[in-house]
Amino acid sequence: MTVSPKNKEPRIAVFAGTYEGSAIASHLLKLGKAHMADFFVATEYGEEILKDLGDLKVMEGRLTEQEMEEFFQSSGYTLVIDATHPYAQQVSGNIMTAARNTGREYLRLLRKDELPLEYADLKDKVVYADSIEEAAKILEQIPGRVLLTTGSKDLHKFSSVSGFSERFTARVLPSVESVMLCQEAGLKPSNIICMQGPFSLDMNLATLRQFGCDTLVTKSTGKAGGFSDKLDCAREGFRVLVIRRPSQEEGSSLEDVLLRLDQTLQGDMK
Repeated sequence: MTVSPKNKEPRIAVFAGTYEGSAIASHLLKLGKAHMADFFVATEYGEEILKDLGDLKVMEGRLTEQEMEEFFQSSGYTLVIDATHPYAQQVSGNIMTAARNTGREYLRLLRKDELPLEYADLKDKVVYADSIEEAAKILEQIPGRVLLTTGSKDLHKFSSVSGFSERFTARVLPSVESVMLCQEAGLKPSNIICMQGPFSLDMNLATLRQFGCDTLVTKSTGKAGGFSDKLDCAREGFRVLVIRRPSQEEGSSLEDVLLRLDQTLQGDMK
């Protein structure tokens, strides 16, 4: 059963931290309905990105499933939108369970998983792994320098690869937390790049050449994550190692989520 308080403005909880989360925030601001939503992000950097868009209520910090349930109950949310990263499996599972346990409508926003057919001819240059652990094993067997574009959270999982601190360069978000995680994993300051993406093909190529890298490691992040511009590096002679998404989820596109959001704001909970 979905909770639908009568004679009250609908309340929306949005778990953001991605391009899509920002798109939802911009949509609500444009409609003048941003006051009806609370945005949840894991990091201070994510909070800054959203607050730069306008007057939004943003809560920073990682919540447990129990804390989510308490929030959902006390705040009277009508709709919970999960717009977290495609690889944030555990967080998504907690959000979905908390919403179900408290009777809130739950929408998982799924970014389209791009595996373009036009790259089929590059099978010798585009390599796939089913997990970060598998990617690390592959990199153990591949010589040369590596550009990691998979984020800072799981960076330590690559640290066991031979010559990690000398061979690997990481491009991460420009936040204190990201830099600390890079240093804890064993990267030298000279091998840490802090920049906000997505990045163009030219930028990716310039970075690979500047740091003398032979291999670019990425996740299948879809168009919003600049995935095709990374794959295109293979056409320029670089190897691209793609970490597949952990599972095939069910969910809705950004367009469908915005439509359901509009219906909720209009009081249509059918």
